[in-house]
Amino acid sequence: MKITYISNTDQSEKSGGGSGVNNATIAQLKRSFNLTIHPPINPVSDNIAKIKSFVLKELGLKRNYHFFSEKRLKLITNLFNINTKENVSDAVFFHGFTPWIKTLPNKPYFCFNDACFASYVDIYNNKSEFSSKDLNRICKQEANWLSNAKAVFFRSQWALDETKTHYNLNGSNFYNVGVGGFIDIPEKDIYNDGLNFLFISREFIPKGGLVVAKALKKVRSKHTNAQLNIVGQIPPDQILDQEGVEYKGFFNKSVPSEKLELLKIFSTSFALVHPTIKDTNTLVINELAYFGCPAIASNKFAIPEYLLDRKTGFLIDDPKDSDELAAKMCQLIEEMNQYKQMRINTRDNALTHNTWDKVGERITSIIKQS
Repeated sequence: MKITYISNTDQSEKSGGGSGVNNATIAQLKRSFNLTIHPPINPVSDNIAKIKSFVLKELGLKRNYHFFSEKRLKLITNLFNINTKENVSDAVFFHGFTPWIKTLPNKPYFCFNDACFASYVDIYNNKSEFSSKDLNRICKQEANWLSNAKAVFFRSQWALDETKTHYNLNGSNFYNVGVGGFIDIPEKDIYNDGLNFLFISREFIPKGGLVVAKALKKVRSKHTNAQLNIVGQIPPDQILDQEGVEYKGFFNKSVPSEKLELLKIFSTSFALVHPTIKDTNTLVINELAYFGCPAIASNKFAIPEYLLDRKTGFLIDDPKDSDELAAKMCQLIEEMNQYKQMRINTRDNALTHNTWDKVGERITSIIKQS
């Protein structure tokens, strides 16, 4: 079967997040299909729509969602048509949803994403800033585009259900295939000792960095050897100066030396702490799980599908509550037999359900049956 792969991200980018998912998806599809990968389609914003949106915001008026203006969506469709003009594939596979909602191939198409546009706006934007009419314009087109797909793949049941609810769809062509972590899987858990908690994120505050730092102070009042390693966005100076905190830096997995350093940090981490208030699903939970590292994270979004409460870590009900987080961190430290079993459970669960090979098997099986 010949499949054309369409993305807004270059396949050579593989630092993590969306680029990691893109790279891993391509690798899995290549194993089962004759894959043609076209250059990324990602035109710049519609400047007129962007300026208009900015002016409306400055005037305190409802603005439009300029990144997905009708002009830019049509340009994406035109670029798709040009790029695939001589294409002889049997189907098209899209990375993501919203950029392609005006793009309707003359053959079956598939798509894979972590959430629909409506969910993204709810989580990542201040919805009240935007014109309801303009948001509905995008949502209506996305709902129609998803309905016409041969199969729509989601990274979680949470995202699948959210999409059905937002768009009033029956979801008969929707499939939850999960997601893997984008990092090399070690042969075994080599953690030995140490209370090195890990916080890793490109966004320090929305992912709960301040809450984690505050919780660490409470933990260290009982366990003075508890440490917090921070990876990703550099935290504020007052956090850097806090006792027990060490900023490790920002690591690009595409750079071998940086990737090696990140692997060392992962293999020596006691637990991941991730009290996020801004997320869909978190690849880092799966990535740390390969190393046997349990997590403490928000009982929100798709996180409960990857973090099994009291088995592979702890879910917290209020990600803004440093007392709740600190209590769970102390529980891991003080109940060492439970902790050791959690490390076994964490790695076993990740390798059984949440690797890219498992995700690839689910996707390719559904495509072949379609």
